[in-house]
Amino acid sequence: MSPMGVAIPAINPEHLKRLVAWLLPAVLLASVGFAAPAQAADPVACGSTLTVDTKLTKDLYCPSGDGLTLGANVHLNLGGHRLVGPGSSGTGIASSSGGISIRNGEVKNWATGIGLDIDTSQSVDPVSVANVVLRRAPSIIQFGSTLELTRVTAIDSPVRGELGGNLRIARSAFTRSSIFVFFSSATIARSTLVASTVGSSGAGEISIDRSRLDGRRTTRLGEVSETGITITNSTVKNYKYPISGYYGGATLAHNTFTDMQQGVLTDISSGLGSEGTATVTGNTFIRSGVVLDPHIPMVLENNTFRHNKTAAIFNGSTLPGGEIWAPGRAVNNVVVRNRGTGISSELPGLVVGGNTAKYNAGYGIYAPGAVDLGANKARGNKLGQCVGVSCS
Repeated sequence: MSPMGVAIPAINPEHLKRLVAWLLPAVLLASVGFAAPAQAADPVACGSTLTVDTKLTKDLYCPSGDGLTLGANVHLNLGGHRLVGPGSSGTGIASSSGGISIRNGEVKNWATGIGLDIDTSQSVDPVSVANVVLRRAPSIIQFGSTLELTRVTAIDSPVRGELGGNLRIARSAFTRSSIFVFFSSATIARSTLVASTVGSSGAGEISIDRSRLDGRRTTRLGEVSETGITITNSTVKNYKYPISGYYGGATLAHNTFTDMQQGVLTDISSGLGSEGTATVTGNTFIRSGVVLDPHIPMVLENNTFRHNKTAAIFNGSTLPGGEIWAPGRAVNNVVVRNRGTGISSELPGLVVGGNTAKYNAGYGIYAPGAVDLGANKARGNKLGQCVGVSCS
């Protein structure tokens, strides 16, 4: 009987034991202010091989040797931290497996910032690098996978794809960091390249779209060897040297090129059996050298040339038997106030029509033996209006 006269039922000892066992952890946690368990020390050290997803909790400095190696399908979050190497040696992040990702931090001062030698017998899944700064940390991918670079800033950090190691670059910024592929391909979209050359060799191609390129008057725009380069919907300026190469081709469409010291496209050796061509459509070329002199067959349509040295020279190729290999087309172009001849061809057979050539310091159109489609217009050209075609 309680002091208030109310009967208290008997408590089952077994039930009491269970209640205490259930309440005790909460009571102990309350006594220390709900403190979370202490986090274990960061296990990541220079030279570590990571086999599970990992997030860095601090900067990692590696005075010698390599940085980190990632196993298959491991995702590394740099956590906003830096992985810093010895400078002229070592690999910052290495892997021989696809499906990995690296994000959110900086890789700095390595002979190779990211080195990927993908074992295609195990995986060809893409490798993703996002929101990462590469600073003095060149990167390379080889064998049968794709390296996807998204919102990457590369400073003094060339990127190279080899032997099936393709590159896919988007919304990134490259400064003094060349992009080159060998028997691989690269696509570059919505990115900025400053004093950075692009190039390809062997099978594959470079493709650039909706990007801004500035050579800072020091750099070659592009090199192609037995491959091609495509630039579309982009602004390109201030390159010291143009696209050139060996057995290559180029497609330029809907771009603006300005202040290209020695032109945009020149001296691509054709060679016997080469299928290289230059297709140039819908571009604007301003204040450049001899803009187009590619030494391969060229299609030139719907372009505007202003204040250049010379707009376009058609060379094509002469085969050993003397026959002419496809000199090309020049249709619906506007060439105005250039310091030399507007459109020039020494080879017979150039198809010419619908061009307007005005106030050039040389001829408007010089194309002996051309196939005249008519509707060409010319006036005010210093050496004469048109040779090889009729101009109104």
